[in-house]
Amino acid sequence: MSGITPEPRSPRLSLTEMTEIVLPSHANALGTIFGGTVMSWIDICAAVVSQRHCGRIAVTAFVDDLYFRAPLRVGDVVCLQGRLNATFRSSMEVEVVVEHEDVASGTRTLCVEALLVFVMVDSEGKPQPVPPLLLENDDDRRRAREAEERKRLRVERQRSYPSAGDRHQRNHQ
Repeated sequence: MSGITPEPRSPRLSLTEMTEIVLPSHANALGTIFGGTVMSWIDICAAVVSQRHCGRIAVTAFVDDLYFRAPLRVGDVVCLQGRLNATFRSSMEVEVVVEHEDVASGTRTLCVEALLVFVMVDSEGKPQPVPPLLLENDDDRRRAREAEERKRLRVERQRSYPSAGDRHQRNHQ
């Protein structure tokens, strides 16, 4: 990306919905989906949101929150919706909700909520500036404020954790 700051982009331009069906190969012995399968679907959905927003490759940097609220079972239709909450210098916070859809009635039940951070990168994998997010309404502004606070808390947590090299050195002293 050149030195020109791109125009802010609406979060509605990157909204993403995916639909899956839970197959027997996705399930454990209880007939409920493996958490890792759901996590993979969430990561893909969030990647599409991020890449739609910035028009380039974006990679997963952090899974901030992931809550399993209700089980998904073999045969369930699963709807994932992803949306961009905020952009920072080279990163973006993406929210993904996963719902079970009752195909007979069309009603949906919340099963999983997740927040992920993606970083836009160039062809060498170096972080690049992200286009700003256009905050068009009160909900957009609330989501951005909350994402800013989560980012502040993430940075504080990262500062308090020793690096892997520090832990290794401490364990071998």
